[in-house]
Amino acid sequence: MPRRAVAAIAGTPASFALAAACIAWLGWVETHGSSTDPEILVRFGALERGRVWAGEPWRLLSAAFLHVGWIHLWWNVGFGVLACRLVERAIGSGRLLVVYLASALGASALSLIGQDAIAAGASGPLFGVVGAILALHRRGLPSWRAFLRSGATLWTLGGIASMAILLPLFRVHADQLAHLGGLATGAAAGWLLSPRGPRRALPWVAFGAALGILVAAAVWPRDGASRFEGAHLERAVETALRDGDALAARSALARAEARRWRSDRLQLDRVFLLIQEGDLEGAIAAARSLRGSGDPAVAREAAGKVVELARTLAYRHFTGAGAPQSDLRAAMYWDEACALGDRESCRNLRGAGAR
Repeated sequence: MPRRAVAAIAGTPASFALAAACIAWLGWVETHGSSTDPEILVRFGALERGRVWAGEPWRLLSAAFLHVGWIHLWWNVGFGVLACRLVERAIGSGRLLVVYLASALGASALSLIGQDAIAAGASGPLFGVVGAILALHRRGLPSWRAFLRSGATLWTLGGIASMAILLPLFRVHADQLAHLGGLATGAAAGWLLSPRGPRRALPWVAFGAALGILVAAAVWPRDGASRFEGAHLERAVETALRDGDALAARSALARAEARRWRSDRLQLDRVFLLIQEGDLEGAIAAARSLRGSGDPAVAREAAGKVVELARTLAYRHFTGAGAPQSDLRAAMYWDEACALGDRESCRNLRGAGAR
């Protein structure tokens, strides 16, 4: 290894240790599956509401060392080493680690409170490091006016604003809540940990209390399933339906109800279960309610099921096979299917009228 690299690592060991931890973690994850797979990410420490609320608060820290694929990792590591070294040279290795870990907690906590999504990556604590850079820069200047006029300040704030605006425009997913939480926490930590920081205990107590309240609010258990858990419940229902096991499907639906998970996809699964159980009237009523679903795929499938069930029920009422014979009810079902574009039902409706 070149002497220059050895000297850089020896001079700022914490910065390189944090980068090495992220690289090693992702390498380990990749030996068990793809780090872009949500199931793998959650298994190896990603931030996920349901798991945190079920008693895994350590995810607020582990998520800061886990990345979604190698590109995500190299982007964060490349920037992170540069930013962390600036702070480490200014306040030391131990204090850099305090800034990084506190920012990770603040970033993860705000992200968890504000959104129900799987999150992973070091960008939250790295924004905290940027916040610490800004705080240290302010400490080195005589006034806020000088700070706000500083080219370094304007360049840094411009970069932050550009990322906040441009990433969504280019449809690059970024956890803006984590960025905000990390930035604010890191700025406060950097302000306190700077060589010219306060000597009194009160600012430290206030910082610790604020961060503690934020973390407690994030990890405090709540009722109800998260999206990730809800998706698992939906898959359990769908698997049972594919296997033709109505009892298992009904049991999975009961678990979803107990966890207060509701979705149009789950309601559509309920339609299929009612069909398997022979309750076609209940099935068509449930399918009708989904025709206006915000999920276009669910709405299309529900409309198709309404047509299919209406035709079946019309035939049963028209012939009296499996239902009380009633030309009127048969005509009502054919009319419904006809209105949804089923030509055969339209022909049957006209034929029934002619009769």
